[in-house]
Amino acid sequence: MVSSFEQGVFRGKVENRAIRHTLEELERAHGFFDIPREEFLKVNESGLKHIPQRYVEECRGMAEGSGLTEDELMSLNFGKGIRGLFDEGCTAFAVPKSRSGGGSVLLMKNRDLGYRRIHPQVLAYSRLDGFNSFLGVVSGGSVHWYQGMNERGLVAFNTATPCPPYEEGMPISVLIRRILEECGSVGESLSLIRSSRYNAGSNLFLGDRDSVVIVEVKSGFPPHVWEIEKPDCRANHYLFHSNPEASTREDVLRRLQTLTRYERGKQLAGGGEIISLDDLKSFSRDHANGPGSYSICRHAAFVGSPLEKLRSSSTLSSQIFSLGEELGTHVALGRPCSSEFIGIKYGQEIPEDLASGSTWLENLKSRP
Repeated sequence: MVSSFEQGVFRGKVENRAIRHTLEELERAHGFFDIPREEFLKVNESGLKHIPQRYVEECRGMAEGSGLTEDELMSLNFGKGIRGLFDEGCTAFAVPKSRSGGGSVLLMKNRDLGYRRIHPQVLAYSRLDGFNSFLGVVSGGSVHWYQGMNERGLVAFNTATPCPPYEEGMPISVLIRRILEECGSVGESLSLIRSSRYNAGSNLFLGDRDSVVIVEVKSGFPPHVWEIEKPDCRANHYLFHSNPEASTREDVLRRLQTLTRYERGKQLAGGGEIISLDDLKSFSRDHANGPGSYSICRHAAFVGSPLEKLRSSSTLSSQIFSLGEELGTHVALGRPCSSEFIGIKYGQEIPEDLASGSTWLENLKSRP
């Protein structure tokens, strides 16, 4: 176990290539929009009050480990920047142990984001002093974890759901990371969610060795908890909370995309009594209604302007979690349709190519 700063130094050294790639791509994008470098480096100071200090210290450690400046790493993690221009996606599945091939709870998430070049994916542990260790896929150089499995056999991840920030509070990524660090069961996670204020919305997947739930979190509203008794899935809309009005062409298209992926996911999840690890790998690669923005394995849109194509979500990685007697994960860093799934048992050291971002960057280079 290590301090936040020490963990940052380690990650900065290991993820150096991915971090530099991201900063170069961000600077290039800001240049395209004619945004001065000093604006590119500005940090959203008002948002920092909702970020635990240990994550800021980890960020500073990554600056030292990578040989970059604190301003650059703080900007990468907490900058105002242009990231809000790009769409979020994700499609996820949950399988209770009574319906899985091996008698283990299974969960799977395809992570989808726009402008995929600025999100090199790495597999990494967090092992901070005084907190649960956990393992998950994260963007290189980022302290914002949107998915993971901890040493106590708890999984937490999300699929984003657009809603206005009705209240001030912590980002969803911080809520997920705190769940992994501070909780050991679905029940403990729900207690933390109910006692927290968060500034966005998501379908939040929580699983331990005994149970799985999908929690609709929406800023300013009580969470809605859906217990999983048979295989289920979610994309990027609420089933129980109200969704924002689709008032623009872009809003309508996003709604159609999430509804189409959800219906396809339900078709896959309901297709058999038992769902195995191999089935989930197949689901992650599914190209029905595509390949494109409407398929589970998402590719940049083939229609619209170059900027619309750049903004549209595509699949960055896929991660499957297995919660049985042994804890394990299988990851495909890159689009799962053209990437190999690699299995890691919890506690096993991560191959350098996965930890550094090299696997993801090589996949990006060979498959635009």
